[in-house]
Amino acid sequence: MSSKSAFSGFRLIASLPIVYVVVTFYLPIVLMAIESLRSGGVETYRQVLLNPDYLSIIGYSGFIALVVTLTTLALSIPAAYYLAFYVKDEAQKNNYLVAFTVPMLVNFLLKAYALMNVFSLIGLANSFPAIIIGMTYEYLPLMLLPVYSTFERVEERLLEAAETLGARPHQTVFRVLLPVSLPGIFSGVTLVYLMSFTEFVVPAMLGGVYGYTVGFLIWDLFLKYRNWVAGSILALLITLVSILAVYVYMKWGVELEA
Repeated sequence: MSSKSAFSGFRLIASLPIVYVVVTFYLPIVLMAIESLRSGGVETYRQVLLNPDYLSIIGYSGFIALVVTLTTLALSIPAAYYLAFYVKDEAQKNNYLVAFTVPMLVNFLLKAYALMNVFSLIGLANSFPAIIIGMTYEYLPLMLLPVYSTFERVEERLLEAAETLGARPHQTVFRVLLPVSLPGIFSGVTLVYLMSFTEFVVPAMLGGVYGYTVGFLIWDLFLKYRNWVAGSILALLITLVSILAVYVYMKWGVELEA
């Protein structure tokens, strides 16, 4: 086999992931855009975006995502601080990290069903707190890992210098540690918020009447009401907002890290 044909074969194999992403991600976006303009054009966008029922559900989903994001962040900062600056033994540190990340390896539905049983026993089934606890449990590792990795890169002499100059522990954290750790925090916040905002399974299984989020709405528009135009518009806009958020992070977050 000639080197030219070998290179062509390698290039074909290397292009397969690109083809897969185009077919499974970008092509559906194009189809949704076409479907959203099929009936009424831009006027349909205005009707959907100004629909008070849709706006109410979107706002409720945003509120849930905000609560989950703040909760996971509040839990991740002290845990990451402890792991990064107090646990010196690397083997012990790795054990803690494994303990935090093992739940990510368990099937999503199995965890939801397990939480359903627990909440039924303690009287939290089909409630708003059940949604927050379930989603916090699901997304905590996605917040903890980037925050911890950022804390790990902070030089301890910065914290020691702040303490030497008279800063109290909470002042050291808020005025020194967190500002230099913004890239990891921003990464975790972006990831958790976007995933929480579009979450469908956990609110549907754990929240009962409190679990009707924008993901549930899009599901109903497509499969229950057969309103593919409105469903495509909402799904397309949420996808574009997510892509924009990732773009902002790639542009702003990378600059911060540099």
